[in-house]
Amino acid sequence: MKLSPINLALLPLLTAFSASAAVYQVVDLGEVVDARATYATSVNDQGVAVLNGRQLYSIDIDISKIDFDNEVVAAQFSEEQLAELKSGELTAETHAILYSFLLNWPTQYNNIQVTLENRLNNLVERYALQPVTTTAAFIEQGQGVELLQFRATETEIGNDELVTGQNNLNIQVGYATPPFEYIDFTRTTDPESVDDGDEVPEPTEHQIWRPSGALQLGVVRIGNERLTLTPVYSEFGGGLSAAQAINDEGMIIGRGSVSVRENFVTLVEENCTGFSAPIDNCLHYLHSISSGYVNRAMVWQLNSDLTISEPQVLGFLGDKGSNEAHPETELPDIQYSSRANGLNNQGVIVGVSTYSDSSDVIRTERIDPWTGFRFTDENMYSSDRASIFIDGQVLPIFASDDREWLQSVATAVNNNNIVVGYATKFVSGQPRNRMFTYDINSSSIEFPEDFFISANTVPQAINDQGVIVGRTEAVIASAKRQRAFMYNMTDGSFVDLNTYLACDSGYTLVEASSINNSNEILATAVTEVPLRNSFGEVLLDDDGNPRSEFQARAVKLTPIANGTPSDCGVENELTYKRNSASGSLWSAFALSLLVLWRRSRSRSQKLS
Repeated sequence: MKLSPINLALLPLLTAFSASAAVYQVVDLGEVVDARATYATSVNDQGVAVLNGRQLYSIDIDISKIDFDNEVVAAQFSEEQLAELKSGELTAETHAILYSFLLNWPTQYNNIQVTLENRLNNLVERYALQPVTTTAAFIEQGQGVELLQFRATETEIGNDELVTGQNNLNIQVGYATPPFEYIDFTRTTDPESVDDGDEVPEPTEHQIWRPSGALQLGVVRIGNERLTLTPVYSEFGGGLSAAQAINDEGMIIGRGSVSVRENFVTLVEENCTGFSAPIDNCLHYLHSISSGYVNRAMVWQLNSDLTISEPQVLGFLGDKGSNEAHPETELPDIQYSSRANGLNNQGVIVGVSTYSDSSDVIRTERIDPWTGFRFTDENMYSSDRASIFIDGQVLPIFASDDREWLQSVATAVNNNNIVVGYATKFVSGQPRNRMFTYDINSSSIEFPEDFFISANTVPQAINDQGVIVGRTEAVIASAKRQRAFMYNMTDGSFVDLNTYLACDSGYTLVEASSINNSNEILATAVTEVPLRNSFGEVLLDDDGNPRSEFQARAVKLTPIANGTPSDCGVENELTYKRNSASGSLWSAFALSLLVLWRRSRSRSQKLS
């Protein structure tokens, strides 16, 4: 998947130790007025970039629909702030507090110390507070970053939208969660749940936010036209679909619901009665905590008349690579799954699916901590393996008897049938990801050498020239750092993309997500940006100067004609070790603080 997996909590640990110059120029896509942080997704051959934003500014919050006398809500504010809110005044400070509270409220409601039964009986509390949007999709076509709406209006409440890919015809794909509507609800009690002789409680009136529509729908955007991807299975909550990528022939890959888990059906039948909460709310909540749908990789076809064909469900490697489920045994069932990550214009799809071996039974022992009894568990061997989906078959990239790798994933394929992905194995007792390339035409696999043996390397994209980009780890000043990399299959070069930037670029590239056939790259960088409040207004220090922070931002890298790396004079700051890696996140954090302190001190000296 090309959505960035970078954890926001890790971003401050990444610092801008750029040690190179003019091979690539950083083109800042422009400030995104709606989001504090942006993450790269895709750049096509026309140079159009799509990206996703988090920590959104100026999210609409209807304070008239919030009970500020509620103890939980009131505890978030001072008496003065509560008075302002009750009078209808929403400041940047109270908006920030309220947005953070509403954003975290679903997690707070999921208190494991409260039984699931009690939580389900009190869903009117869970949905009494407005759901808020957390992510939005954006597009840049040479005129600044604009909102890429997958919904038809701007008045939707609480739904999230993400763009996952695009083709060279400027058609974008992604997915969106449902919006919410504010409704009146009368809470009643099931008479059969009341003991004989007890009175049935009186109905109570509530106002709550109810989800409207399917749990999640894949979306295709063609200009101002928006088309949705129909799930195969839509019971128990409207179903789920998501688009992952689209090729120039209009073939769309993604995933969708094909059934629902049996234990989920039991939960629904026992709890979603419509008495204590609307059935839609009950289903939405259960899906949010238990992943009720069984999802599989799917393919849709966008037709010339702007209709979308019925989805084709992709298979899985299955038992011993047979593309079938294992024979019936007394062992626990295996939930076979598949996921499509990338495709080319010839319709070759790559991703991951479940492999099993019914002749290999794994026995593990465990001791019950309360009784001390020893138990033996038996499970059939299974693993997620990199797969190729072609002509109705699912083909393995790794041999069936290859148990060296814990799992493997194919992430992308170019139009020359070169697949890239990663495989996971234990290195020094820790699971680490190694990049591989696989030539479908010759059935040959290679493991390019990265910076050191235990580096986590995940490729994200490959162009038709065999240039691969992604994220890896480098040892910089004795500490591990996540860095964007570029690997060229032609000459075997593996480079930190930061070493191809100007010495004073001001950006640290932490992941490259996409590369087009002009070798333009869309990447996520950490850079210093103005610090803004919850309304997006720049904050000033006591002297009236703009305050700043380090934040994630999607950037485009464009090649510089005849560009060559230059010596930035910081060779002592940047060292790569091919054989081992030292340092840790803690040392990275300490070093980051040191660099930030040095920069802050330098700026202070200049101001004085």
